[in-house]
Parts: sequence; C-alpha cells; structure tokens
Amino acid sequence: MIKGDSSDYDYLAKWTKELKPQDFCLTLEIGVREGYSSNIIMKMLKDRNHFHIGVDPYGDLTYKHLDKQGVVDSKGETVFWKDFEGNWLMNEDGTPKIPTYPNKMKQNFLEDFKFHENFILYQLEDTEYFNAFARGIPIYKGGNKKIINTYDLVFFDGPHTTDKVMEEAMFFGPRSRIGSRFIFDDMHAYEMSDIAYALTAFGFKTLEIGNKKICLEKQT
Repeated sequence: MIKGDSSDYDYLAKWTKELKPQDFCLTLEIGVREGYSSNIIMKMLKDRNHFHIGVDPYGDLTYKHLDKQGVVDSKGETVFWKDFEGNWLMNEDGTPKIPTYPNKMKQNFLEDFKFHENFILYQLEDTEYFNAFARGIPIYKGGNKKIINTYDLVFFDGPHTTDKVMEEAMFFGPRSRIGSRFIFDDMHAYEMSDIAYALTAFGFKTLEIGNKKICLEKQT
C-alpha cells in the first residue's frame, strides 16, 4: 500500500502538473520511502513522455537525518532521536525509537507501482547515485538508448541536514533547464534560505511556498 508521511501533497501535485511541456520529461525523488510522493509525480505526468527515478537505499540504514537530531552520547552516536517537528521518537515502552527504512517498506509500494512502466528505483544513497550517473542516466525506450543529464523536476526528501540537502542541490543545479523545478520537503528542518540562495547561481528563484514544501524554478 502506498502511504504518505508528510503534508502539502496538493502543492506537490500542482507544481508537478504545471511543468512546462517538453518532448521528454525526467523527474527524480531522493528519499522515496513509502512511495506516496513519487506516485503523485507520476500520476500528474502520466500523459507525457516521462520517466521517473526514485533514489533510496532502504536496508534499515541509520544516518544523521537532521541538523539537530537529538541526544548524542560520548561516542558520537545518537541515543534519542527527534522527528522533523522536533518531537522525541519513543516506543510505547519509553525506549528510544530509531527511524528505519526497511526493505519491506520498498516491497510494499512496488506492488502498487507495477502500472508505472517508466519508473526506475535505484537502491542507492544519494552520493552513490551522483557518482554513478554524474555524466547522465541511460534511458531505454522504443528500442533506443539515450543518455539524459537534464532533470525537469527533482523532489528532495532524503536526509534533512543542511549539508546533505545543499550537496544534493549542487549536483542537480547544473543539470537543469529553464523551467526545471526543485521541490524541497520539510523545509523548516534545515537552512532552506542558504540552499535557495546557492541555487540562484543556476538561475533558480522561489516560485511558491507551502506549509512544509517549497518550489524553486529555474528562470534564467
């Protein structure tokens, strides 16, 4: 079953649907989780010549997902975690709850994605994806292979630390076109103003702001 764990999905649908038409449209989400946002993106572009890529390692990995993540012990390991709103993550018995992304989560939504024939999931961390496809990603369709290195829409919903989101934005910034849109989830969890400013170097300006999501568009 496809589930969502955020909000502003109406904004995501609107910003995706309003993408300027292209002969071919490539979109990507970092941090697919349970597939809800990727499903929205694909539905909004179902009548276009479109491929959508999901990037998420799953595998129960634990990693620093917030700038101010929680309580850290003397070894530098997090022992109590917070969610994106700053609330403590606790199990029913009062023990710390560690946010995980098991492979089972991936399998749950892939069954529902069988109708999206142009969906590709790369079970990779963001930096692994960057290293593998810095020169473009191969797209196979209609008996042909094309190397595409321009993204029409990127949805950032992976690690929510300023450093990681900045790294991701700097990878996709030069791999965009006029009209490309970058959408960031949980924008209050990190220094979104720093990221938006950095993207002005690639011609991006803020298009619209929701409660948790923000959309930037490349205008020059």
